[in-house]
Amino acid sequence: MRAFVGTCFAGSFAFDQDGKMIDKELFPKKIDVIVEKIKKSRAGEVLPEEEKIVQRLAKKGIMEIVWDKQTDIKGMSCVCKKDNLANEILQSQFRKLAMDSKWASSQAEINEIMSKVQVELTKKELKKEKKDVVVMRVIAIIDEMDRELNTLSELLREWYGMHFPEMAREVGSNERFAELVAKHGERDSIDDKKLKSIAEKSSGMPFSGEDVKNVQEFSKVMILLFEEKKKLTKYLEIISKETMPNLSAVAGPILAARLLALAGGLEKISRLPSSTIQLLGAEKALFRHLRGEGKAPKYGVIFGHGFVQNAPKELKGKVARAVAAKLTLAARIDRYSDRDNGEQMRKELEEQIKKIESRKD
Repeated sequence: MRAFVGTCFAGSFAFDQDGKMIDKELFPKKIDVIVEKIKKSRAGEVLPEEEKIVQRLAKKGIMEIVWDKQTDIKGMSCVCKKDNLANEILQSQFRKLAMDSKWASSQAEINEIMSKVQVELTKKELKKEKKDVVVMRVIAIIDEMDRELNTLSELLREWYGMHFPEMAREVGSNERFAELVAKHGERDSIDDKKLKSIAEKSSGMPFSGEDVKNVQEFSKVMILLFEEKKKLTKYLEIISKETMPNLSAVAGPILAARLLALAGGLEKISRLPSSTIQLLGAEKALFRHLRGEGKAPKYGVIFGHGFVQNAPKELKGKVARAVAAKLTLAARIDRYSDRDNGEQMRKELEEQIKKIESRKD
């Protein structure tokens, strides 16, 4: 026999396969307590009330539980399903159950409690939503600056390459290239030993004083842009950790911000299944595959996650799935709870990755 467990404003309830209530644990009628219970439940946390119900069910010989929690309980078979029977019953019969259980004495009392709880939940959610918009705007600016700096760097390399073409091949960093041009201008003035030696035999054309002055001024502007990007990146790391501490700890603050922007906000990413989070940023490849024009993508921007990057090629897909599953849970905790379990979740993910890689051997 299986039981269906769910939670609503009044408490946690269990139902049998016929929809009959077989157990319950009611919440105290205190607004702050109910708000905290609902937040934790929405974040996927197992409540003490739910634990008590499960323990009592086990004593009755009911060992299979269907609920909306991704967790395992020793000796029990737990099936995570958002649209389980308990949630359907609670949505349609919540008021009747609250009255029958003596939790409320009238519909007016239920309305008053629900109204106050919803106001408090909305206040907390709006604060987070406003902050997540800031995160999305900042990561959009940083990405745009990246694109512009790459374009400007290419143009600078072409421009200065007319005077010293060999330096473009020797200096890989765009920022370092701009710094050298801004500081020295003339190729013969560069004090780097290797570049100085190359400059003596350069095939580039000579630059006039006016040419050197303008290319240096342009390089200085680029250096300012590189510095501003660094400042914004540090700022983004701070607000990402404040807004979504769990997602930032599991993904890293920059990748977390990029995932948030791709999903459209904390509310939206918290509702996404792990399979969708895994493919965020790979939409074009996915649509090509659906048109029969290529292979199905295994990952989107989470390919940039360190665990995926460092995984053996044949295991990258499995590791990406594990990372996406943990990111899903982290996003829900950030959206519906104030808990910061980021470091613990990161360690759990590390252990999970080690197990995946050990099976290869």
